[in-house]
Amino acid sequence: MDFPLFDAGRFDSHKLDIVRLAWCRQLGLDDTALDTDADRVEHLVSTDNITVLLLAGTTVIAGPSWAVDASRSITGRPGADRTWMSSLLGDRSAHYEIGTHSLAYGSDIGHSIDVHDPLISHDAVHVRNLAAKCDDADVAEAFGESVSRNWFTLLGDDRPADSAHSLASAGYSEEQLILADMRVLTDPDHRRRGHAQVVGRLATNDAIDEGLIPQWRSRPENSIARRLAARLGYTEIGVCHTAAVRP
Repeated sequence: MDFPLFDAGRFDSHKLDIVRLAWCRQLGLDDTALDTDADRVEHLVSTDNITVLLLAGTTVIAGPSWAVDASRSITGRPGADRTWMSSLLGDRSAHYEIGTHSLAYGSDIGHSIDVHDPLISHDAVHVRNLAAKCDDADVAEAFGESVSRNWFTLLGDDRPADSAHSLASAGYSEEQLILADMRVLTDPDHRRRGHAQVVGRLATNDAIDEGLIPQWRSRPENSIARRLAARLGYTEIGVCHTAAVRP
């Protein structure tokens, strides 16, 4: 399956403006900084950490002065791999931890979850039970940042709810009171059965009902997560690279 990054033409233009606003606030930019036809926006920060965002055709470089200066000599746009970021860091690469996520956004309520009357829990204990059965890397990617509320955990229906098996969980945290940053995790023994799609759909619909725009971040190499997002109606319109100074 191909993933056409940055295809903003398939995403609602009004909601794109709202996504831009959220990123402006997250990066400390003026609210209208991304309301531009410019290819590049530069933003000096007081720390050594760097964010390179490509959103709907506009590249944002937020970092110290040396990084902003170095970015001007790099041609082309940052892609889903780390080539552009590695060129920016140069000899400093060893001092940084680089993270990369494709960015996809949802806009429409979906009605099909392919499961009749699923048993859903909103109790965080069922999420913790699920996390205990998953490897650390999967847990870190799904729940490395706090998910504040709105848990949706699909439970097996072969036991009472208080002892039921947690099959998959989804939840989200609010960003700038605008975006719902989604998280999904599935029991390794119950994958490829559509469970993640069930909870992902419920969490996505809930976020939209709350007036938020769902945001789906995936490592570019995680084709399973990206395919799931596509099935749920998300549109990939960008990529975000971060470079944090190693402790």
